[in-house]
Amino acid sequence: MDQSSNASLDAPLDPYETAPQELKDLYKSWTGVFSSARLRDTANTASLITPTSASMPNTGMGDVFAEFVVKNLYNRCPALDNVPEGPGMGLSGEGSKEIPGLDSLGHHRSSSNSPAQTDTFFRETGRDTKLKDQQESILKFLEDRPVGAYSFKNIPGGCFLFCGCTVCICGPLSDRPPGLIILPQLFPPIVQQVLLECLLHRELAIPENKTNIHLHYNVSYPERKASFFSTEPEFYSFNPKDPGEHKRFTNRVALEKSLRWITLGGQYDWTKKAYPSEIPPQFPEDIARLIGALFSDVEPEAAIVNIYSAKDKLSLHRDVSEETNRGLVSISLGCSCIFIIGLKDKKTEEIHYQVLRLNSGDVLYMSGQSRYAWHGVPKILPGTCPEYLECWPGKAYPGWDGWMSRKRINLNIRQMYESVGSGCH
Repeated sequence: MDQSSNASLDAPLDPYETAPQELKDLYKSWTGVFSSARLRDTANTASLITPTSASMPNTGMGDVFAEFVVKNLYNRCPALDNVPEGPGMGLSGEGSKEIPGLDSLGHHRSSSNSPAQTDTFFRETGRDTKLKDQQESILKFLEDRPVGAYSFKNIPGGCFLFCGCTVCICGPLSDRPPGLIILPQLFPPIVQQVLLECLLHRELAIPENKTNIHLHYNVSYPERKASFFSTEPEFYSFNPKDPGEHKRFTNRVALEKSLRWITLGGQYDWTKKAYPSEIPPQFPEDIARLIGALFSDVEPEAAIVNIYSAKDKLSLHRDVSEETNRGLVSISLGCSCIFIIGLKDKKTEEIHYQVLRLNSGDVLYMSGQSRYAWHGVPKILPGTCPEYLECWPGKAYPGWDGWMSRKRINLNIRQMYESVGSGCH
């Protein structure tokens, strides 16, 4: 579906402009201690899901997810090339792997909206099948699950992914601000796990993908593009460019405290608030195919992977550096957070805003007026990482088991430039 009717701008927006005071006050009110009653009053995306006994559609998202999972789990995709093989890895059959420490790939935390699923895809299908059979097996695995949490057609705004209507008949969930589409738990656990592997095992190990650490440090990368999580936690891989200003630190300090973001594709310059003019590194093809298949009007060219610890925040800002008004895709993994989004009505000066509790697997699509809305994360909610992710990267990585239980990962994907044929995949 083409959502190219996104709001156009009369003039470029100032990337240095600050948010309206009303939004600043709202943001600040969520940064401290707040009551459980107030938290319950937020729009928790888990409560927006309509339970149903129906299964995932045979076409559409199921095929997209199956292709993504197959390419990374079965085909020795670089995401798993350097995953260590060892006890508890559940390996059987040449060239096939189970995600380390996460043997219940279909498992979901038990709740009123998402029935417990303790059976695993690999136990049911085996690993020695051909590619086509593997993809069909994953699709069948997804189809056969009770989909309370994955009832895509019953999610407000969900028909956006299935039909060719000009305006989604379900409408966006909220008109505060207009154009914001919320897709609760769009990504099933197995897709979340594989995506996490791609981002933190593969993309973090690619030197061209800059991080916040690169500004002041020289980084020693593991050999053979191995994952940083395969390194010794107390090894010093991060040495300051100016030892008089900064101290060297260990891999543990880097991954537990210092790493805040990774850039994929277009390497956004946070100081100049612009994309460099030189040709960027290639955007990860498998992630581009996954996102492009679900959101056909967006050509993934750049992404920022935000890594949050319990006390981290993301200040109110607008994404205005892209030379196109194509929508933004935002994917949540791990711990839940409070997310604020809002903008000022040009005619009435009224502030339209929404406070959301985003959970693992949720996807936001910021289109229309919401494309240029102020948004930020004032609070991470500790202890909310779903159990199918909380052990990541698993016992196969000594010293790192359970790293994800304290983290929230956000993958924010955007198109940088308007080009001929944009939105065609």
